[in-house]
Amino acid sequence: MNTKPESQSLAAWVEETREGIDSGRFPARAFNDQAVYDLEQERLFSKTWCFLAHESEIPHPGDYVTRYIGNNNLIVARDEHGEIYANLNMCRHRGNVMCKAEMGNASHFRCSYHGWTYKNSGELVGVPYMKEGYEGRLKRKDWGLVRVRVDSYEGLVFGCLDPEAPPLDEYLGGFQFYLDLYLKHGLGGVEVHGPPDHWIADTDWKICTENFAGDGYHTPVAHQWGFHLGYFPSSGSTHSQGWAVSIPGKGHGIGLGHGPNFPPFGGFPDDLVAEMKQSLSPEQVEVFSRTRTAVGSVFPNLSFLMQPFSLEPGEIGVRFVTMRLYHPVGPGRMEMYSWCLVPKNASQEYKKEAYRAYTLAFGQAGTFEQDDFENWTKVTQAAGMTMVRDVDFPYIMGMDSAPDPEFPGPGHAVVPYVNDTNFRNLWSRWADYLAGEA
Repeated sequence: MNTKPESQSLAAWVEETREGIDSGRFPARAFNDQAVYDLEQERLFSKTWCFLAHESEIPHPGDYVTRYIGNNNLIVARDEHGEIYANLNMCRHRGNVMCKAEMGNASHFRCSYHGWTYKNSGELVGVPYMKEGYEGRLKRKDWGLVRVRVDSYEGLVFGCLDPEAPPLDEYLGGFQFYLDLYLKHGLGGVEVHGPPDHWIADTDWKICTENFAGDGYHTPVAHQWGFHLGYFPSSGSTHSQGWAVSIPGKGHGIGLGHGPNFPPFGGFPDDLVAEMKQSLSPEQVEVFSRTRTAVGSVFPNLSFLMQPFSLEPGEIGVRFVTMRLYHPVGPGRMEMYSWCLVPKNASQEYKKEAYRAYTLAFGQAGTFEQDDFENWTKVTQAAGMTMVRDVDFPYIMGMDSAPDPEFPGPGHAVVPYVNDTNFRNLWSRWADYLAGEA
């Protein structure tokens, strides 16, 4: 245990953390600390592009969901022309919450306090006693809902609170190559299969982001039952095979696990495989066809996982994709959103089986999910103990890994799949934001 003084300033702690990452150290304090949480709200979530919704959640004019960026609640709505807007869920008159449902359909939102009314795109259109009370001084065009920048990639709608932040395409920085592995399952793309599973957990959001940035190391231990019973098409002896890929300076990372006898595109029906070969580039097909498990995170708090799961021991089973968002609600506490994505062009039978596999493995009561949250909650609890305040964790796996020169995709790709390279990149970017240098 280190003996750093408790009085060390937060700014100095951030700088020391940045230096430590380069040598493979990261502080436990980051996972359960009020000051760190407050700094993330101020400097990270106010600057980054954060996931808001999938377009298939709001397919029709008037459809909306309410979501968060940091501690800011937003209404994400599709207007009558099909455009998607995100506005702060707060009346400009006295600050009341405008929309109190998590999803629905509405052309307008009317404040329950004094009755100011807005179009679902955010324009103020109705003010009670406008003529009698405001004597011509109030200009409705000046008092619309507070708008947030939005942009999208392959159906993923992101928002950003910083008007000066670089565009989404630049922010993703080439990670689109890997997002396509989850989003281009056929010529029609993907859609959500029902509303998200949604719950509160005493877990720090960063633990989840890290795990889904390619932590194949935990799988043979935390989920060993899946290997022993034959439900997972891999084994402890071969599970490390594959690539760990990160986008340097962006924080995004993905683990691409292989299997020695895993068939190309295993777990997908033949008609979908034919469409995927048309929707993906040759380089993506080369990577995707060999991938058994793809688990990746878009910085800061959006993750994906795709893997086959079988109810028949020894069989490959069916592929499912889960998309998850970790919304921080306090130090060591978060609100979890978890979706199942299915190919739009797939048969109803395949969609049903993929959703069943997702629910059994990574739904709210899924077996893999329970394994993970049992560990993540304990890690968070431990990180809040006073003796742990100055303890660092080692991130030295793969410190000397050289990039794979044969890998056809963008970013920094190393082997084996079990590697800390992605995590050092993740924490470096996190620390850049907390230092105010991103």
